[in-house]
Amino acid sequence: ACAQFLRYIDWILTVPLMCVEFYLILKVAGAKKSLMWRLIFLSVVMLVTGYIGEVLYRDAAWFWGLISGLAYFAIVYEIWFGTAKKLAEAAGGSVLKAHKALCWFVLVGWAIYPSLRAS
Repeated sequence: ACAQFLRYIDWILTVPLMCVEFYLILKVAGAKKSLMWRLIFLSVVMLVTGYIGEVLYRDAAWFWGLISGLAYFAIVYEIWFGTAKKLAEAAGGSVLKAHKALCWFVLVGWAIYPSLRAS
């Protein structure tokens, strides 16, 4: 339980910081702070509900996992198809390249990490 708690403490710091990175990269393309706060909010929902399901209410883990997963997919949608993607495409060049690298990290890195940890 202690290791899980420490892992979630790490994530509650690093995951929202990645959301800030999206904003900082896209700021030159006109990103508004509301994009950053929306991504941060979704990331905190994803993490808190994941923790609740994994540690506190294991009997209802499916429910908490569903909420966590919905928040994750909302982030993925936003960065791959939503406002963030449109801003990155409008900026082009190095902004688009940096945005795409972060998108892949979120899609692949965040998706496989729980399965790697469980093994």
